[in-house]
Amino acid sequence: MTEHRSLSVNGVRLAYQVAGPAGGDPLLLLPALGETADDWALVRDELARDRRVYALDLRGHGRSGRTPAYSLELMRDDVLGFLDAVGLDRVDLVGHSMGGVVAHLVAQHSPWRVVRLVLEDAPPPLPREPVAPVRPAGELDFDWAMVLAVRPQLDRPDPSWLEGLSRITAPTLVVAGGPDSHVPQDAIAELVRRIPDARLTTIPVGHLVHAAAPGEFTGAVTAFLAEVPDGEIARRWLAEDGITQTGPDAWYDAEPPAGTLTREDVCNGLGSMAFTDEGLDLAGRLRVALGLMDLLGGHFLVTSQVHSAHLGPEGPLPPELLWGGYRRRLEAVREYPAITDSLWFDWFEVWHTAAEAFAEVLGNDRDRLLPGAPEPLLRRARRVLGRSGPVPWEAKAATYGAAARVPELHPAVFRAVLTSYHDVCGNLEPEPALALLDRLELPAGTEHLAALRRVLAAGHSHHHRSPEAWTAASAEPDA
Repeated sequence: MTEHRSLSVNGVRLAYQVAGPAGGDPLLLLPALGETADDWALVRDELARDRRVYALDLRGHGRSGRTPAYSLELMRDDVLGFLDAVGLDRVDLVGHSMGGVVAHLVAQHSPWRVVRLVLEDAPPPLPREPVAPVRPAGELDFDWAMVLAVRPQLDRPDPSWLEGLSRITAPTLVVAGGPDSHVPQDAIAELVRRIPDARLTTIPVGHLVHAAAPGEFTGAVTAFLAEVPDGEIARRWLAEDGITQTGPDAWYDAEPPAGTLTREDVCNGLGSMAFTDEGLDLAGRLRVALGLMDLLGGHFLVTSQVHSAHLGPEGPLPPELLWGGYRRRLEAVREYPAITDSLWFDWFEVWHTAAEAFAEVLGNDRDRLLPGAPEPLLRRARRVLGRSGPVPWEAKAATYGAAARVPELHPAVFRAVLTSYHDVCGNLEPEPALALLDRLELPAGTEHLAALRRVLAAGHSHHHRSPEAWTAASAEPDA
């Protein structure tokens, strides 16, 4: 049963529909320009089988209020105010067309409010040739003044919106309508490229995907929403202790005495406790720990617990969850500094885990390091090579050689050899390392290349064993 309700947000009456079980995970639907919550009728019941589905009339649409001012930013703020008004801390968010623009503005403004994001044939925030809107005849179910205010923003979007896509942390599904859509599909591909954790699926039925192919649309969306990110699992774990995020570096602790916390406070208080939760099995504890790394970054108490648990009495940790989790993050467009820092300090600088970790995150895939290798693998290789200085030479030499087959990885291989020489835990074999450098095509005048060649040619394997050698080599003029 679908209920029709309304409430006041930011001085505007917003009408909405709600369906599905009261305890279901919340899902908010935002319709296209000129459409209302009724537009989701063909897919609402299927999406509401086990979710609490809210469908909103944006300001100036349907049963919601008409106002003197309209903008996409105001609609974004209305959505955030709506979440507050109905008591939803975090939601899955689906937006169609203009509603998709509002959705990604919400997700980049307040990333912690969006669990997963679905953008249905939404135009990216790129300039396009303006076309004067023509008012339809007869009575309208929306305010024409709203169209006149919003269309220029869609045609000439604020440049900060494009930059802001990189701030979206929610896993994102972009559903494209294919060549029959009026939204250029190459522009939608650019939207996917700009959002750090985005994937694209095309249902070639035109712009009105959910109306033209409701079964395919709900199938794709339902499958996507069934994937619960580790970061969300960690948020729910924190919420059990009354801790919820309220800002970029602001958390609220509802447990007495209630108050605000910083990221550092959360790290110090709960960062190391995932593996002490007896209510979770080992896999669940690992997912919480990886999720805390996603949320809280590279704090020692957050990252080191994974390494400690792997070596502890309950270890080793499930390999696909552990190393698969590292590999997926290392391949992502989004940067995960906690993961690369953890590799370096927790795994690579510890002699009895360095070889295992290096093999799992890159070495076992060295046969795939070939010209034309997929970009996600190259991203992983660059990130691992950049942190691999402490790894013993015999554990990484073959992988370095394989990476040298790929021209795009030559700068990363050079930095890896340079770091191997300088890292306090690093080491290399001078003769094969010099031969490896000879295989690399590097820009003329690459900083430190000449000095590195000199010390290797002189048989030095490590900066800290003979620091004067590097000083002398660096002082010599380049040929």
